[in-house]
Amino acid sequence: MNSLPTIRQNRNEIMMMNKQIFNLTHEEQLLTDKLSSVIKEEISKSGGLIPFKRYMELALYYPGLGYYSNPRQKFGKEGDFITSPMVSSLFGNTLARQILEVINFGVFPQVLEFGAGNGKLAADILNSIGSEITSYCILELSADLIALQKETIQKIAGDYFDKVVWLNELPEKFDGVIIANEVLDAQPCELLYRKGDSIHEIGVSYTAEGKFIYKDYDSSWQADNDDITNHWTNGYQSEWHGANSAFIKTLATKLNHGVILLIDYGYGQTEYYHQEFYKGRLRGFFRHHLLDDVLIYPGLIDITTSVNWTKIATTAIDAGLDLIGYVNQAAFLINAGIAETMGELRKNLSNDEYIKLSNQVNQLVSANQMGELFKVMALSRGIDEADWCGFRSGDLSYTL
Repeated sequence: MNSLPTIRQNRNEIMMMNKQIFNLTHEEQLLTDKLSSVIKEEISKSGGLIPFKRYMELALYYPGLGYYSNPRQKFGKEGDFITSPMVSSLFGNTLARQILEVINFGVFPQVLEFGAGNGKLAADILNSIGSEITSYCILELSADLIALQKETIQKIAGDYFDKVVWLNELPEKFDGVIIANEVLDAQPCELLYRKGDSIHEIGVSYTAEGKFIYKDYDSSWQADNDDITNHWTNGYQSEWHGANSAFIKTLATKLNHGVILLIDYGYGQTEYYHQEFYKGRLRGFFRHHLLDDVLIYPGLIDITTSVNWTKIATTAIDAGLDLIGYVNQAAFLINAGIAETMGELRKNLSNDEYIKLSNQVNQLVSANQMGELFKVMALSRGIDEADWCGFRSGDLSYTL
């Protein structure tokens, strides 16, 4: 999970950042040393090598030490990244407009958000349409993040706090609106490369000095299809998003009637696997620095990769869901009325406040910031085709 224009920096800039030496605090050093020991122990027990996907899973989610499981500050200026809901409340307010339209179309007035981060999106949606929904469910496994979410929601949308329910697993069946904002990019992925006529899976080991390194893990790796890897040239390296596909299939089995809104950064398959990106789209974030080496500082680095939206769409359709629309974030927010919301607020703001708000909106919709790179996809089950506000223009489904 991450955001912002640093994503667009070129590889030379990234390599320069990797050469920087970060001064870790005592607590940070202790945390990453502990998690490094855990990972090395598993590598040793596994014969000296584990798949990269397993390394990423441990680095991000190991209980108490993984990036999303430890109490270290991750969000905002003092953390590692900023997400759209943190940029401006208008993001959540505008998303709420689309949710309300869906509810008015006959979908049960219940929301389920995956991994709600610091709770800002949930708070802004509740603050906008809390009176229109019966409950707002948050699926979150981190105790530290749950505490942060409770604090944020109580502060911003306290009147609707009693409508919030925290879950540790998906309900057997769900009717309503499911939101996954920057969830797909944080799911562990396989790392692959082509060598001659075969596709190899990349693993992680460590040197005598204790440094984590990449090694060939499996020389006979097989995908469920080869439409992604068959055009890779010798040495081409990239990601395979098996966890993303499994996630969409699970949602398809759980959604009885309603809508899924997916928001993340990524590309259609052709653009994702363009030859220019012969080293893939995997990257790390630390203190707002973009890193090419994601094997340093486990537990402190946000490891992330872009989303293959073509694979998301085809998986969803194969699982029986309908693709309602696919647009970039700028189109979605403009279609759904972010400008109208700004206009409504204008009369109550000073000039300085309005300029600040305008700058926030620009960050959300500008093509060279978050507006073009981030995409919004809507999937549904049991709903007749509808002209939904967020997808009325700028549809990119033809690029999938």
